[in-house]
Amino acid sequence: MPDLKNDKPPQHPLGSLFFKSPPAQRKQVRINGLLVGIVTISLLAVAAYVTPDPSGMGTHTQLGQPECSWVRNWNIPCPTCGMTTAFAHAVRGNFLTAFKTQPFGFLLALSTMFGVLWSLQALLTGRCWRINWFRVKPGALAVVVIILLLAAWGYKVLATRGNIG
Repeated sequence: MPDLKNDKPPQHPLGSLFFKSPPAQRKQVRINGLLVGIVTISLLAVAAYVTPDPSGMGTHTQLGQPECSWVRNWNIPCPTCGMTTAFAHAVRGNFLTAFKTQPFGFLLALSTMFGVLWSLQALLTGRCWRINWFRVKPGALAVVVIILLLAAWGYKVLATRGNIG
């Protein structure tokens, strides 16, 4: 009869989904952490620089970008409409407003914030958590991202029509 107290759960043949980087890679982890930190902090700094547009989209025009051609030509938002505004709300701590503005943009903003934390851990310790990409199915991941983007876009279209929000 097996001893249930000492039995470990079966391991996946490709290893665990998350793992800590090996100590021998400390220098490379710190370099990667520095690069990720520069990119993520830069994105959040730009989001802090702009003022969220009260309409829920159009904040990107403060960066010299043209207005959305979808809104101009067809009177519907494009799949990325409101993402800059959602980032601008998120860096100000207005998470609910960021989510209501553009749910996918809010998720990207949160991911960027976690990227800053990841980079700090990598810089300070030379170790970081990594994803075992052998366990992740790229097609499934792409489908999830596309579904989330399309769902957020559908929400944005309905919200700009005044049906929700």
